[in-house]
Amino acid sequence: MSTEFLVADIGGTNVRFALANIDDNYNISIDDLSVLPTENWLYLEDAITDYLNHVGARPTRAAIAFAGPVNKDEVSMTNGTWQFNQSELAPFLKMEEVKVMNDFCAKACSLPLLKQDQLLQIGEGEIEEQGNKIVVGPGTGIGVGALVSTGEKWKAIASEGGHVGFSPSGDLEKEICNVLSKEYHRISVEDLVAGRGLSNIYYALGIINGRNNLKLHPAEINEKASNEDDIDAIQTFKVFSGMLGCFASDMAGTFNATGGVYLTGGVLPKIKQFFLDSDFREKFEENEKLPFVKDIKTQLILEEQPALFGAAGYYSGMFL
Repeated sequence: MSTEFLVADIGGTNVRFALANIDDNYNISIDDLSVLPTENWLYLEDAITDYLNHVGARPTRAAIAFAGPVNKDEVSMTNGTWQFNQSELAPFLKMEEVKVMNDFCAKACSLPLLKQDQLLQIGEGEIEEQGNKIVVGPGTGIGVGALVSTGEKWKAIASEGGHVGFSPSGDLEKEICNVLSKEYHRISVEDLVAGRGLSNIYYALGIINGRNNLKLHPAEINEKASNEDDIDAIQTFKVFSGMLGCFASDMAGTFNATGGVYLTGGVLPKIKQFFLDSDFREKFEENEKLPFVKDIKTQLILEEQPALFGAAGYYSGMFL
């Protein structure tokens, strides 16, 4: 169906480049994957040029997933410094077409393309095949994307849902917000259900429990929790997972996501066992004002590069 083309996933922390192909059965191959720190370059154009020179490829088309809104020609990263004009990319790179999409639009586009062995179901629930689907992913920030059926094709919807205000559930979450309110004028979901959210939760739990916890990097919190020598670290992941469950439930209601809720992002693979042992699904189902979400299937995406799969899917003909 398609000749080889460039796919990219541009995040605030890392950039991912690969060469992709998709066949008539919508099977996607991703080759020559490169994952490098975003800070290695000042400009997206330089990063792409260096990658293509490294792999010795000259594709004529590209699909780029970008961590920020892409509503205008000028695009800026939400949690980073990169910016560029979409209209200038193809001429600069000497390509016929360069498609830029929000990174969670790309991840949403991956959902019909992922196979069952690339997914792990969490709890009960079912999927309406033509129902709306959403993808939620905590990483540097927290992203939300939706996929809406239009009949024979799908329409991906971008969202900046991670910046909505955080609504605490239960006394402990209220206490955590009370601690953080001294630092944040307005607490958003991203301040708690993202990488920095783990640091904020751990810090707040220290104050609540009478300990002086620093705002450690999530990797340090993970190490302490894995060593089972820090009860605040262990509790941090429990609280985080419950908050994610509530937020995913809210987003399922917002988008009427009867086609399923899919979880991704850089945080969950690093805390996978803590997450799978958490009360995520219980918190997902607890909203009595959205009783229909109890029937929605929630799945963890095991595929490590869903944005690249979704970007490749742009050339499948499945999407508007």
